[in-house]
Amino acid sequence: MTAALAAAACLLGLGAGACQKERAADDAPSGSAASANPAPAESAAAVGSVRAPKQAPLSGEKIDVPAGEFTAGSIPGATGRLPELEPVAHSVDLGEFKIDRLPYPNDPALPPLVGLSREEARKKCGERGARLCTELEWERACRGPSGDTYPTGAAWDPRCADEPRTCASGFEVLGMGAALREWTHSDVVPEEGPRRASIRGAARGANPTEHRCAARRGIDPETKAEDIAFRCCGGAPNAAVIKEPRLGATFRKLRLTAKELEALLRAHPATQSVAKDIQFFREPEAANTVVARGPGEKKGFLFTVSPLIWNPVAGSEFLLVAARSGKNTSFVVAFHSLGDKKYALSASYIMKDEPGPVALAYSGYIRPRLHFSNCWGCPGETGKILHRDPDSVSIVQP
Repeated sequence: MTAALAAAACLLGLGAGACQKERAADDAPSGSAASANPAPAESAAAVGSVRAPKQAPLSGEKIDVPAGEFTAGSIPGATGRLPELEPVAHSVDLGEFKIDRLPYPNDPALPPLVGLSREEARKKCGERGARLCTELEWERACRGPSGDTYPTGAAWDPRCADEPRTCASGFEVLGMGAALREWTHSDVVPEEGPRRASIRGAARGANPTEHRCAARRGIDPETKAEDIAFRCCGGAPNAAVIKEPRLGATFRKLRLTAKELEALLRAHPATQSVAKDIQFFREPEAANTVVARGPGEKKGFLFTVSPLIWNPVAGSEFLLVAARSGKNTSFVVAFHSLGDKKYALSASYIMKDEPGPVALAYSGYIRPRLHFSNCWGCPGETGKILHRDPDSVSIVQP
């Protein structure tokens, strides 16, 4: 299992007690809210262990990276993840290729060549019968055969920023993402705005999470900076490219069984208390009851008690559920969508001594928020579900 998939398993509750800590918010008058922390495998909270190279680098040395599948992208909710740029962790199949062990000129006796535009870097590689690496080739070489989150393993070790040549990825490539950004052949193609050059790695002194192998940025290809280097690749270029995150429908309904929801709730300590006797409110009668309890003015919102998939920003989706546990405890929960029908808790709001029904009030024209309520427009359990940049959710009362 790769590190990224292991992180997903952690998020899904396979050992969740050891993997995650509950961060409780202030208690609401008749309920309680909790937020879920990201998986440590995508966090810089722990210090990694420097992987020393097995042998000293040689001038012109190249590393053979074998063909095979690896997990590219990042786990939703991971610290530092930018959902508009980093796809959800998924499997990619690449052919074999060669990569310089060190940044150009790939010589341990010389410093890395910096301050070139991407086209100038491409020409330098071409003069050696090579090419700039694609960003997925770069990520594969950084992750190594174990699919590490960082070039140093499960966590970032800041010592590599000071001595990048002493830090090897699992494939024995040195200094990846340690102290310099690096050009790649690939482009970042946003939904709006100009095409940009994809750059990987991070400069010395950058935030620890920027050193993740999946961290991805787009910059002007004409940029020349003293913290931008490059390395060359050999062999036929891999055609695989990153599928750019795109906006979908703001909300869509999802079929979810009580058994499936119970398993998701049981996977995290913050929601284990309501992972029993699950009952969904009846649609549309329950949603109509919530509106009828107040003055009846919907204020342009749609109301539902069905589970919703919410897409607040490109590359980020959440599963939202309002339901009841037993006879008198209602709750609202938000889960990160990990893809392939897998979810991990992002936030929860539990209402004791509240039989409901509780409905979700939403509008397809409003992406960053929606509401929950048991009595629309009158005193009761009413609050907001808010998207927080870059990749989390808060459930709050006014």
